[in-house]
Amino acid sequence: MRKSAYGTPLVIRDGADPIVLNKVEITDGSYDEKFIQELAFNHPSCLPISEIDRAYEELVPICMELNTPAGPLDALYVTPTGRLVILEAKLWRNPESRRKVVAQILDYAKEFSRWDYEDLQRETSRRLGRKGNALYELVAEKYPDTNEAQFVDEVQQSLKQGRFMLLILGDGIREGAAAIAEFIGSVGSLEFSFGLVELALYKDDAVGMVVQPRVIARTVEIERYIIRLPDEAYIEDEEVQVARDDSELSESALFYQAFWSEFLNELQLDDASQQPANPTKSENIYFKMPPTMSTAWISAYFSKATNTVGVYVRTSKKEVGDTYYQALLVDKEEIETDLSLTPVWREYAGSYSISISKPFSDVHSKENRDAVKEFFAHHINLFVNVFRPRLARIAEDES
Repeated sequence: MRKSAYGTPLVIRDGADPIVLNKVEITDGSYDEKFIQELAFNHPSCLPISEIDRAYEELVPICMELNTPAGPLDALYVTPTGRLVILEAKLWRNPESRRKVVAQILDYAKEFSRWDYEDLQRETSRRLGRKGNALYELVAEKYPDTNEAQFVDEVQQSLKQGRFMLLILGDGIREGAAAIAEFIGSVGSLEFSFGLVELALYKDDAVGMVVQPRVIARTVEIERYIIRLPDEAYIEDEEVQVARDDSELSESALFYQAFWSEFLNELQLDDASQQPANPTKSENIYFKMPPTMSTAWISAYFSKATNTVGVYVRTSKKEVGDTYYQALLVDKEEIETDLSLTPVWREYAGSYSISISKPFSDVHSKENRDAVKEFFAHHINLFVNVFRPRLARIAEDES
């Protein structure tokens, strides 16, 4: 039997001898992969996320067996800041199975990076049999202060950038960690965090079951290869194609697809060098700002839940994004003078934003359509004029 690097847990009780817990082998037939999967999904707090990447704390379980072109994944979680966690639960019986499960979870990440928010929402709703913006609603049930538009935006950016946590949970995987790290290092990947967690079970009739998750390897210990593609580029896989037939789209997706296509076809900006946004099937569209889309962008959005629309500029809350936002703060008074309005300056969990919004009786109604388009056209043009040259100057100063 493999020797563990961890000692055997003891239960200490006042006035009694310590209880030595007995190790339970998951492979003995009493427990299986489904047991591991359901345990992790129903009790996400048992997962040592903070030891792997603190950006993925506060997990909200979404569903198990979510369908993807690469197959159904074991469990999907999301954070209030729009970070996605993909979990695979496996019993590792031989080195070949270790390599296969890593390849499988990487395939899930690749397929997710091809999706937009509407694709993820559609498949989540199908799996749960739940209408509406199920992904956001599940998060809002636990974290009521979550802003819907910002949440959708963050999830969209996570998908676009391949910004996921890939988590493999299993039994006895420590011995293969080095080989797994080597395998990951040989594979071109997206901007993911990766964690290997060994699940140890101990039992005593008087105490019950004790679950001890252990972080075996994580990305900070593994050299990663990140492929950054131009915004318009994607990786083509001839074997698997994601079907996006209009018949699969929800009523809201059809609305956004038609609205954004019509609006962007009519939109005229003062800055002819500004790269146009692409129409989407979700609440947001995005305009690339200097220096890169992952650092700064302008978004126009709908929030059906609050019947508001808005425009904001956002910078990522990384070191470089923080630098850009702080530089904008220095010019806050001048920026607000140029905008001729007082936007909301906000530090959000995963980013910074400067925003303006307007309520309507119904943001989807035909009666308000022209007024909504007018609001978007005016404020997108205004934000591009005010923020794009400033961000370009900051980028030049930082280079």
